[in-house]
Amino acid sequence: MSTNQLSRHSDPIQVKTWVQLLAVIIGVLPLYSSLLIYQIQKAQPPSNQGFILYLAVISPLSIVIALMLLRFLCKESYSSLNLKPGKWYSDLLSTLILAIVILITSIISQYFLSELLPPSTSGSNIRNLFKEMTNSPGLLFVFAGPLVFFGAASEELIRVFLLSRLWKVWPSTKAKFVFIVISACLFGLIHVYRGPIHVVWTTIFGLIMALYYLRFGRVFPLIFAHYLTNALQVIFVALAN
Repeated sequence: MSTNQLSRHSDPIQVKTWVQLLAVIIGVLPLYSSLLIYQIQKAQPPSNQGFILYLAVISPLSIVIALMLLRFLCKESYSSLNLKPGKWYSDLLSTLILAIVILITSIISQYFLSELLPPSTSGSNIRNLFKEMTNSPGLLFVFAGPLVFFGAASEELIRVFLLSRLWKVWPSTKAKFVFIVISACLFGLIHVYRGPIHVVWTTIFGLIMALYYLRFGRVFPLIFAHYLTNALQVIFVALAN
């Protein structure tokens, strides 16, 4: 048997194409497709119960499924999602910088988008939804704390899970950028209930996060920068009403 043949026969399971694609099919497609189909059918923001269900149940469950697939199907450690080594203090600094970049980009992009795209009728509904959820300090703490964190953590873990699986199958630079765009568009589409402005903004948001992951390869800053910006949004809306 030649060296090349031996190498092919000894390839670990985690580099096999079918394993990575199966992990994506099981761990990503059901979540994204169900969210998109639900929003298209309802054509309105989720109810309070639906929103809490997503944050408290579906988000943690999606995290567990992705991590189990990574460990038992792909045969990789959880730390393998970090594509590059890093220190806690550099991750913390990256979190703050990334959060600032997101907030500034959000303000600028949404200002220009509001001039180009029709306003969303769901904007007031979302504000009322947050206001109703944050009428009491205790509920505000629970919602802006663990619930929003679960939502941010699941969205970022699903993002890096999707990208890292596909990048293993198609590792060229061109392919990586293609999948970054695809992942960002998918992230934008699952927010379709909030209208065209928010769809475009969340797509831009997805591009920022995916490009950070490509360049720095660290998961911690993605999760906590996402959480900080979402929590600040909830608190701002609650205090503004």
